[in-house]
Amino acid sequence: MFKAAVILVLLPSVSANGDIYDVCTPLQWEGLQFVVTGTEEAGRPTMIQSTTQFSFDANNSRIAASTSGFQDGHQFQKDFLFLYQQKTVFVIEEGKCHAENLVNDFPPHCLPRNFTWVMWRTWYGFEKLDDELIIFGYSGYVNGLNYSVQMSGEIRAPALQQILGNYNDDPFFQTSEIVNTTRGIQNPDVFTLPPSCKTAKPEGNYKTPVYLLGATFPRESAVP
Repeated sequence: MFKAAVILVLLPSVSANGDIYDVCTPLQWEGLQFVVTGTEEAGRPTMIQSTTQFSFDANNSRIAASTSGFQDGHQFQKDFLFLYQQKTVFVIEEGKCHAENLVNDFPPHCLPRNFTWVMWRTWYGFEKLDDELIIFGYSGYVNGLNYSVQMSGEIRAPALQQILGNYNDDPFFQTSEIVNTTRGIQNPDVFTLPPSCKTAKPEGNYKTPVYLLGATFPRESAVP
């Protein structure tokens, strides 16, 4: 039986003046994100495994994320609708909706310029050039966390991201993989408020953790 071989080639790539190029995702894209997160809560280790249908719309400063998964063996389902123009996030859980004031700005869709970058070229054992998959790899350090990011060379959207370090003085790691990525927003209805959110008034503030939206990029000036 034929078994596909995988070969990775890392080639450092910089511009003539030594600076990295601006590396940005499309302004609108969608994908399915698989995430494993490990950290501590109230001094106890916790593990979160989740799957998120992710829609990123920088043109209108909004993000829709439908998330399901397990935390320490307990199942959960939460839908998030981040509307940055309204400075509000809506969280839907068990049919109930509550709203909070967004403290953060809309997350950037470009990597920090101080990230080191290399080019990953991956073959799956086939002879035709059409079977070649180009992956660009980047690494950097932001807000006490080490990032390793891989992006699709075709769509320029995140394909894999790993984060390691300390968050709020607790050890933290996260690995996320994004698949079925497409440009644009296929169904704008994902940003439509459900009926349960129509009367929800913001209560309290929601400060997005620097790692929560693993499919977006970190901001150098952000403070966790």
